[in-house]
Amino acid sequence: MGSAASPSAACCSGVRSLNSRASSAADRQATCNCLKSMTGRLGGGVSMANAANIPGKCGVSVGVPISPTVDCTKIN
Repeated sequence: MGSAASPSAACCSGVRSLNSRASSAADRQATCNCLKSMTGRLGGGVSMANAANIPGKCGVSVGVPISPTVDCTKIN
């Protein structure tokens, strides 16, 4: 939900795993759409500022802004 000061080891493991599995543009676009859908369902309970910082805090470069307004069709 983005309320913790830093992501847990399990969270970072999940971020690394998801990032390594999204190897094509289609995979990255599908992941983007899934994450956008999930944040929409969770509503205002998600701190988007903290969520956007999770990849960096886990040492992962995703190359895409973590935002509910990102245009997933433009991800390569």
